[in-house]
Amino acid sequence: MKFKTEVEELFKKSGWFEGRNVRDIFDKIPRFHEYPDFLKDFLYEYGDLNVETYKYDKNDITAYLDLTILSGKRYNLNEFLDSPRKDFGNNLYTFPLGYYHLDVSLLQCDKEGKVYMVGDFPTLVSDDFKTGIEKILMEDYSDTKEWHPDIKQWKKEEY
Repeated sequence: MKFKTEVEELFKKSGWFEGRNVRDIFDKIPRFHEYPDFLKDFLYEYGDLNVETYKYDKNDITAYLDLTILSGKRYNLNEFLDSPRKDFGNNLYTFPLGYYHLDVSLLQCDKEGKVYMVGDFPTLVSDDFKTGIEKILMEDYSDTKEWHPDIKQWKKEEY
């Protein structure tokens, strides 16, 4: 999977290199075989990294996308996969893939490639997986949608 240059540079700073493959780490994780192929491919190449997100200014707060939550055995995958999100109207079946430290949010993805950050306020970052990863690492939340339980819809917030 190729990302835009700025994003690939962030991955490189965290230890990623062309041809990287940590498949042996992830294939040992119980139930990892249930992940969609595109998500497994991403984690085989970019998983097990802790990636500092883009800083527009040297004084920006340092934020990290931690892609080690599964490989570091700090997350109970069985419990998560057995309990789909019931607070998004329907049962939303997602897969955990990372942790975004700045917003204290779990990064999740569904089978269609939609990317979610779930913390205090669940957000839909992107309907497209690659775009979602790029948006998070580039700190771009321009068209992120928040979940509104009262109307059971994702809605872009106007600030």
